[in-house]
Amino acid sequence: MRGVFLTCLIVVPIQVFAGAAEVQVNVRPAGDQKNAAVATSAAGDSVIVWASYYSTSGRSYDILARRLNSQGGFLGAEFLVNVVTQGNQNEPVVAMDGQGRFAVVWQGPGLDEEDIFLRLFGPDGIALTGELLVNVDTAGRQLCPSVAVGGTGTLVVWESQVQTTNGEKTTVYAQRFDPNGSGLGGVIVVDTSTYDARDPEVAVDAGGRFAVTWMRDRSIHPILARLFNAEGVPLTEPFQVNTAGISSVTRPSIAMNSLGYFVVAWDGHPNRASEDDIYARLYDPNGVPRGEPFVVNTILAGPQEWPRVAIGDRNEFVIIWEHDTGDPNATEIAGRYFDGAGVPLADQFQLNTYTLDEQRYPDVAMAGDGSYLAAWESNSQDGSGYGIFATLGPSLLPPPPADPNNQE
Repeated sequence: MRGVFLTCLIVVPIQVFAGAAEVQVNVRPAGDQKNAAVATSAAGDSVIVWASYYSTSGRSYDILARRLNSQGGFLGAEFLVNVVTQGNQNEPVVAMDGQGRFAVVWQGPGLDEEDIFLRLFGPDGIALTGELLVNVDTAGRQLCPSVAVGGTGTLVVWESQVQTTNGEKTTVYAQRFDPNGSGLGGVIVVDTSTYDARDPEVAVDAGGRFAVTWMRDRSIHPILARLFNAEGVPLTEPFQVNTAGISSVTRPSIAMNSLGYFVVAWDGHPNRASEDDIYARLYDPNGVPRGEPFVVNTILAGPQEWPRVAIGDRNEFVIIWEHDTGDPNATEIAGRYFDGAGVPLADQFQLNTYTLDEQRYPDVAMAGDGSYLAAWESNSQDGSGYGIFATLGPSLLPPPPADPNNQE
């Protein structure tokens, strides 16, 4: 897998993975390919999903996926995830368990407006279910899904926009599913406050305990998080992650390892969105902060946006984001790798080697050895609008010590 995507990391103020360019994921270049999301098992098997535009009558975006093995080879071509192809299917997200089974979630045309849909797949990429409706209440718009797989099932969170007598209200909900796709218990209201809650993301540990992060829509845009046990019972009240106000709307990202340690990342600036930086904060399994928020990016000029984070079982983590270079026609994908104590192991580095146009909206997932897979959308690189491209980053930690009890 390492040889296909990259060979080494050169440590300079802005670093580029040398010796191997990113690879094109989408087979079909016609139309825009957008909103890439990635998932990786502990063994390094991976899947990348995205929204692909079709120009046929009554059909807009569909959800496509492509699998990779642990050596980085593609396992066949892209394949269609959604069953219903009429209308606009978009905002895909994906999660994978240790055996390579994966869950894809997206928003699509619903009984009223948009609904949230789930489909489960086996390690061979064969669908285990049809399209499953996630949300019980189909009134209004159901948007911005996130998915995690852990414990004995799948967790989905989303944003629900419903008209009330006092105007539109936006709430974050969660729902649990067993391995067969059946709902477990009722829908969980993540944020019960009277304020709008937006852009949720969920992460889960090996036992099924999970954490949700989101932005509460107020003037200072607080980033909140809340912990739940495996049955969906709250373990904490919502707690604020950021300590400084944010002038612009942001979408936070969360990653949790099998032991329950987690990282939340977000972008923001107290006064000007044009000067957004990337921030992160570390937490223990009980939701106790492991320090204050800190700035991730080493280049401070220009806005840094759309952070995504992945974490390993030694608490090492990587954050990637969209970096504005100041060129009005180009953006880059940047990243930074940290050890388990939150100490950076490299300066900010650049993942994309193609630099002629916009690279944006990245996602990242980490394998058990600390290596990571990153994907993003790149304008004009595949010859037709946006395409999906991916690269693999190595673990920057030394290998763990050998187990003295293992005599093999």
